[in-house]
Amino acid sequence: MKKTIFSLLLICGLSPLIAQQTILSANLNGFKNPEGNWSIAGSAFANPFINNDLKFIKGSGVLVNIHEHGKSGSSFELVSDFKHGDLDISFDFMMAKGSNSGVYLQGNYEIQLLDSWGKKNPIYGDCGGIYHRWNDKMPEAQKGYEGAAPRINASKAPGLWQHMDISFQAAKFDKNGQKTTNAIFLTIKLNGMLIHENVEVSGPSRGSMTAKDVPLGPLRFQGDHGSLAFKNIEILNFDKPSASLENLKYNVNYNAYDASADPYSLKTDDSGNMKELTWEFMKQPNEYSYLINGDFNAPADGNYTFNLFSSSNNYLKIDGQTVLPNKYTGPNDERIGSIEIKKGVHQIEVYNAKYDGWMNPTLGLFVSGPSFRKTALHAASSMFGNKPTDPILIDAKTNTNLRSFMDFNNGEIKTRIVHAINVGTADNIHYTYDLDRGTLIQIWRGGFLDATPMWDSRGDGSSRPRGSVTLFDNKFTVNPTIQNWTSGNTEESFKPNGYKLNADNLPTFHYEIYGSKISDNIAVVDGNAFRRTIKIEGNKSALAIRLSEAKQIEKLQDGLYAVNNKDYFIKINPETKVQLVQQGDKQMLVAMTEKELTYDILF
Repeated sequence: MKKTIFSLLLICGLSPLIAQQTILSANLNGFKNPEGNWSIAGSAFANPFINNDLKFIKGSGVLVNIHEHGKSGSSFELVSDFKHGDLDISFDFMMAKGSNSGVYLQGNYEIQLLDSWGKKNPIYGDCGGIYHRWNDKMPEAQKGYEGAAPRINASKAPGLWQHMDISFQAAKFDKNGQKTTNAIFLTIKLNGMLIHENVEVSGPSRGSMTAKDVPLGPLRFQGDHGSLAFKNIEILNFDKPSASLENLKYNVNYNAYDASADPYSLKTDDSGNMKELTWEFMKQPNEYSYLINGDFNAPADGNYTFNLFSSSNNYLKIDGQTVLPNKYTGPNDERIGSIEIKKGVHQIEVYNAKYDGWMNPTLGLFVSGPSFRKTALHAASSMFGNKPTDPILIDAKTNTNLRSFMDFNNGEIKTRIVHAINVGTADNIHYTYDLDRGTLIQIWRGGFLDATPMWDSRGDGSSRPRGSVTLFDNKFTVNPTIQNWTSGNTEESFKPNGYKLNADNLPTFHYEIYGSKISDNIAVVDGNAFRRTIKIEGNKSALAIRLSEAKQIEKLQDGLYAVNNKDYFIKINPETKVQLVQQGDKQMLVAMTEKELTYDILF
């Protein structure tokens, strides 16, 4: 795979005979940019409350478009010299409030970028939508067709960095130039949420560069509908044939499995040749050990990644080198291993020994490598071993509360929260609260919960968020002082007093800490943000309330703070006295209050 990171490197021309050429992001030499509304910056800020208000600081690494509403035309677009066919592209983007843009694959197929924050029922023209096609000859109501709305609105607030991943398969043509297959968006993810899967488009979007599909075309960034910024644009260009298998042979033994036995010393009860990789040569579904050997054809030098599915004990080797060691797995457990190899023919070996009758045989092997996508090397029927568990999903069509364990991992803290409550709302924004610490640990946008781990079979008591998650931490919210946050015996002084549900079935949490009684209410505001109100009773002095903690907290203006490089906003009354306190390698946003504190979380 050819990989280019645009925030550090901007790609220019590419031909089949010339290696990729890159340009430092201090300039835009790899793009056509006649109007000059695009520039390279060091950082960007869009005020979430003011239309089309985006500012930037000079530097490198961020691609910025500053454009007034009302001035339209293709001359404001940024078009790459680089042309592509199949590719994956991922990027971070920031929308100004009310702004509109799009990324066109091959200059023709538009994925919409829009300030769609909080919209309940997104359409093809909302953020992440596959923009529609257009036919002027049709009646007015039918001129636009074939647009695809995102499955769910996963958009963040304007002024926050968002992330998109697009996996695109270009239209294919025969030797006479006739199209044989349509272009397909294999997957599109917005802020971690899968919003499209296997969406075929019969031709270019409205506003395309060419009227018909083409085998190669440029990347095109729309710049005539408002201001926005990009960073971390990363491309994987797929322009080589995939790896393949040939000359496959199997040897199988039908004795009871012996974990200590050498696979090479086992008696061969059956053997033969195969056209495709499969387990289906076997005469019985259990009590067997087999070895499959064959030729693995690597189309180029580089790193190859293998994804193996196999029931019970299994391993994978290339040229005798272990890629995946012998390990017991379930039929739906994926194993992933990588190896550096040269272009040419290599020997592959797959081993499987099964002795548990409760699972069916399964064999699936996928590979991805230099300039080709993840490809199945097995027969399709070979993966039909065990049916995966049907998910047990919980929606929150009305305000919904569910107690469960919640596994929490923000990259620094990994723990199971055993007294968690998950609160779902009809606005499709939800949160988890730790009743043992009186703290908000995560919020998310999208579906409510996946309760499969809790309710399938015996279960383990845990559930999972079904959306784009913003993680906090599981530290206590209240402390006696601002500076010495770890002072005091918090664990012993904390006493949970449960929660009360209001008429809308939403909880207010109650607990005691440091001799004070705390009530903690988290409510939806404007259908797209959370408002948290903490009230204190019985205290002898003001208490410190931790609003946020992160490696970076940036004051944007009085009462507005961006957290974790603009991952979410904290909005608070500008008259409230808050402090940014250094705590080790992190910053804390802290306020002192005697009676009541309210702030909003915009995400």
